[in-house]
Amino acid sequence: ASTTAPTVGGAQGVPPTPASSTYAERFARAYSQLGTNLLVVRSRPSLAGLTDPAFDQEPNFFYFTGDERLLGAVLVIDGATRSAEMFVPAQLPPPMRFFAPRQTGSAALSPNSVHVGRVSDWSDFSSYVDNRLSRDPPPTIYVDEGGEAGDLAGALGTPLDSLATLGNPWRAWRRTIQQRWPSAVVRSGGAIVNAVRAIKDSGEIGTLRRVAAASTAALVAGLPRFSAGRRQREVEAAVVEACVRNAGGVSFWPWAMSGPNAAFPAPFLSAADPQHLDRVMQAGELARLDIGCQLDHYMGDVGRTVPVSGAFTAGQAEVVDLLVAAYRAGLAVLRDGVTKAAVTRASVAEVGRREPALRTSLGKDAAAVITRPGGIPYWQLHGIGLDAAEDLPDTLRAGMVIDYEPIFVVGGQGFYMEDMILITSSGFEILTRGLPYTAAEIERTMRPRGETKHRR
Repeated sequence: ASTTAPTVGGAQGVPPTPASSTYAERFARAYSQLGTNLLVVRSRPSLAGLTDPAFDQEPNFFYFTGDERLLGAVLVIDGATRSAEMFVPAQLPPPMRFFAPRQTGSAALSPNSVHVGRVSDWSDFSSYVDNRLSRDPPPTIYVDEGGEAGDLAGALGTPLDSLATLGNPWRAWRRTIQQRWPSAVVRSGGAIVNAVRAIKDSGEIGTLRRVAAASTAALVAGLPRFSAGRRQREVEAAVVEACVRNAGGVSFWPWAMSGPNAAFPAPFLSAADPQHLDRVMQAGELARLDIGCQLDHYMGDVGRTVPVSGAFTAGQAEVVDLLVAAYRAGLAVLRDGVTKAAVTRASVAEVGRREPALRTSLGKDAAAVITRPGGIPYWQLHGIGLDAAEDLPDTLRAGMVIDYEPIFVVGGQGFYMEDMILITSSGFEILTRGLPYTAAEIERTMRPRGETKHRR
């Protein structure tokens, strides 16, 4: 397999604007999902924080409107009338107005520019919903709750529901709507939006190809930074620099998790650690390099298991190659109409087939973990697009862009790999092309030209 990352163009230039027909098709799919009900989608309600890398519009609002700057706007998609109306504040409050002076009220915003039938003042939102609820039968109000970010922010849930609401503005938004219309049926709109966004149009696929190329180059840029005695943050810095140079930035802060940090679920602890679990990497350890670049609002996600010292031990190499064989067996069944469970089953079956030939104790232990019921709880497939991890239905369809991400832990060591993959009618296409897979390929890619390292 080739281990040379593709050349990626810089981030300069204006991204292509999708045709109006693209947005019309997105709304049409939403109307079909809604029936006679309403979907309420809010733009980002506040400015970016001073420590955020950039202002990032809410993905679902951007998906339907193409707008990347509006604050405090509300989009109502009405399945009964098959129409969409946007409600925007006449004026931002003083602190926000200082930082966003270009935002004006509804009178200055063209409906065509945001692909809706009408733009109204925010104060008309309540009367619109009042009118719709007065009809018989009244519609269900589906509320967009912020996708991945909202789910993480509100993960506390019951019995600390009030605390979860404080930590999750999207849950508070849904509760506000329920309190304003107490007799209405108010539900999460996540499933509806996920169904609309799951299959990517040609423009999205084109953007995700560019995202994948940038992410591939960034992962290759991070590999040479692994070395015993270095800190994880040195690897992260190389990835961020490559994403900024080749794309618009990172889709998430890179994971260069080494040693115990690489063993799931330990990487999740980085979300509550001021140093992102930074540590000095040690000889003989494995590391999880899990990264993604962001371009035109679309996110990347790709990664490999790598040896900190540049060479795997014999046991580590056998497990990596076992993982590659399992991974490729799962890819072999990818096509339109296959289930996620079938992909995982194919991978696990391949591990079982190879188990008798394994020679190292670590390899044998790995096969036992993978084939044991409940042994791979983090082995997953997820979507990729405007969010770095999107929900997928049980059955995959042509046009979906996914990440296949087998994850497991054996002997306290974390193993994993991941690519961005387009599902086609007859199979699949790996978008993150040119990356190493086997232990030998990974070692060669990490090795400076002319240097040779030997396994222990």
